Amino acid sequence: MKKKIVSIVSIAALSLTISTSAFASPGTVERSVNFRSAPSTSSSVYQLIKAGQPVDIVSKVNSYWYKISYNGKTGYVSTDYVRASGGTPSGSTGGSSGAPTNASAKADRIIAHAQALKGVVRYDYGVNKPTSVMDCSAFTKYVFGLEGVSLRWGTRYQKDAGSAVSKSNLQKGDLVFFWTRTSGTINHVGIYIGNGQFIHNSPSFDGVGVSSLTSGYWSNHYISARRVL
Repeated sequence: MKKKIVSIVSIAALSLTISTSAFASPGTVERSVNFRSAPSTSSSVYQLIKAGQPVDIVSKVNSYWYKISYNGKTGYVSTDYVRASGGTPSGSTGGSSGAPTNASAKADRIIAHAQALKGVVRYDYGVNKPTSVMDCSAFTKYVFGLEGVSLRWGTRYQKDAGSAVSKSNLQKGDLVFFWTRTSGTINHVGIYIGNGQFIHNSPSFDGVGVSSLTSGYWSNHYISARRVL
């Protein structure tokens, strides 16, 4: 009887493996991504999957998450970091028309996270202690990280993240960079929120606030912008 039970369990496990493989489609990690236990940025991270690694996409959970199989384990990754290369995964609507909408929705959520930190975060240069005390780049790193977008702490790194975008083509969620000490040298960052405004963690507010890009101090100290969504 024990042998029969073991045999049934083994067959069931094998069947599950075959089933997962049969319906999975190949994909490639385009940017290093957290491999998570559930489709949520608050879930635990199994490991970081580096760019260039092949994965098996089991299904597309929604616009933001793929369910994948990697190194014998099943988990979830952001759709923004993985390219499906073997057809449309099960559950996907297909096509690429949803990409801009996805980025726009993510930008809205990031801005909402940033707005929620008004009156919560204090500013202190060179500090990264979410969510009590942070500097400008720790703030952007934190709120983007809530949506699965990985940024390094420090304007010297964030100024090269993603791709360059001109001031005239700014979109919600773009990182905007400024100088405050030496003209032309980036040392401050914020998040563009539309209508010529950006949100940032600044000593002028001793925390999070919204400033103008079209007039005043920050307009005269603007340097560049990067798109990371």
